[in-house]
Amino acid sequence: MKIRAKIRMGELPLEEELQKKMAEGYHDWKEKILKKARGVKDLKELRELMYSLGDDFDWVESTGRWLGEAKPYEIICVNIRVPGLERLKNRKRTERYTLYGILSFSKAMIHSYDHLGDLERVIIEKRDNHFYAWSTVGHGYVEKWPEYFPNISSVEEFYKNVHCVFERGDHSLVLEYPNPTFSILHKYFKNRLRVPHIAKMVRDCYTAHALGVEFEELEVPVITHEDLEKKLEIDWYGFAEAVLELDELIQIAYRNLNFFQKIKQLFREKDDPYHYLDCLKTVIWSIAPKYQEKYLRGLRKKMKEAYDQDRIDIDFWDPITKVLNKVSELIEQTHFIQWQSFLDPKRYSKKIGIRKIEGLSNVAIEAVATGLAKILLKSLDDIAYPEKYPQKEQLKLVGFVSGGHVYRLLRSMNMLLEKKFKFIAPKMEGLRKRFDQFMASRKVKAAGEEEEQEILEAEREKKMKALEEASS
Repeated sequence: MKIRAKIRMGELPLEEELQKKMAEGYHDWKEKILKKARGVKDLKELRELMYSLGDDFDWVESTGRWLGEAKPYEIICVNIRVPGLERLKNRKRTERYTLYGILSFSKAMIHSYDHLGDLERVIIEKRDNHFYAWSTVGHGYVEKWPEYFPNISSVEEFYKNVHCVFERGDHSLVLEYPNPTFSILHKYFKNRLRVPHIAKMVRDCYTAHALGVEFEELEVPVITHEDLEKKLEIDWYGFAEAVLELDELIQIAYRNLNFFQKIKQLFREKDDPYHYLDCLKTVIWSIAPKYQEKYLRGLRKKMKEAYDQDRIDIDFWDPITKVLNKVSELIEQTHFIQWQSFLDPKRYSKKIGIRKIEGLSNVAIEAVATGLAKILLKSLDDIAYPEKYPQKEQLKLVGFVSGGHVYRLLRSMNMLLEKKFKFIAPKMEGLRKRFDQFMASRKVKAAGEEEEQEILEAEREKKMKALEEASS
């Protein structure tokens, strides 16, 4: 399967320039690590170096190598299938799809925050032969309400009818469709309450004047959910389904409380089973799958003790065990695929059927597996369920989405003004450089403080060793 992506011709030169800068930065980063590796004297130092690389090393290394061979806007997409939150009349759940675009680098809103590797997504849901989609707008946050796409029967038909636009400035992934409208409060009003997406219409109008209306259309390859589930055996659907079943049980447990018990919960202690239920809800929705196992094991034990002592009516052992098994399988299989892509790339590419895709380098194909591992570091509410964001994140969502629309509108207006009034451009460029210098100086200062702390810790260790030797 492929999707159609649109790239503004006016932005391609800017992307090529940025790609060169990012490639130079990657080369410096690689040489710095190799220099440290050459200076390793024993296995202890080697282990310390390996730990210092962090969880993001595989992602940065593979996307950095990809960047050296990639064309601007070389993109691969992965389509993940999960169950929706709502149930239909036949009691079956709606279906959701998260389309992740994997890129070799990201252009942030501020130059100082440009970085290697990017994962941007759009969330799609099918309900009653209509589709709804949440586009990513600012800093990874999706729209507050979904856009409405009527009379579409399948996900393949949906991708044929829309264009994906990877916007410059955090490379946010936005769906383009004629006359975009929001579907507000669908749970209560179905499709009756719809409002035009005015921000997108106004922004597109200004951008068209600033950069022109000429687009380059790309066909972007998609690793489908069938490929993930059947060929790679990565079961996101089963994991998300187990989480939703557990979440329903948590809601039932709260509904079983009478009025006086609910009042009592306002003053509960940490050892209260309903406190552990709150923790459980936080773990399944707001903690990345890669780090869930140890929390789930601890909470399973606590909830079993509460059930045996008749402090709660529902036995949570089996539902938590199901989530635990599913997340363990998901992590193991994803890491196996990542290992196979690196050590046995021929078998990996044959398994996924990606060799048939023309024009993709081996490094780009390897980056798909690394991208799948990177998704494990994102929480489930961020991957596919923005409705489950905690209250604090909901406030951030409103701020970043509003700011994302305003930023892109002002950027388009700025481009238009620079085009019409030539004297504005140098002044704006000067302001941008000053701001970037200020942000860069903050980073340098922070790095200096970290280095100073490391030196103090090293000296402290030396003193402790000297004291131990003296005492012995």
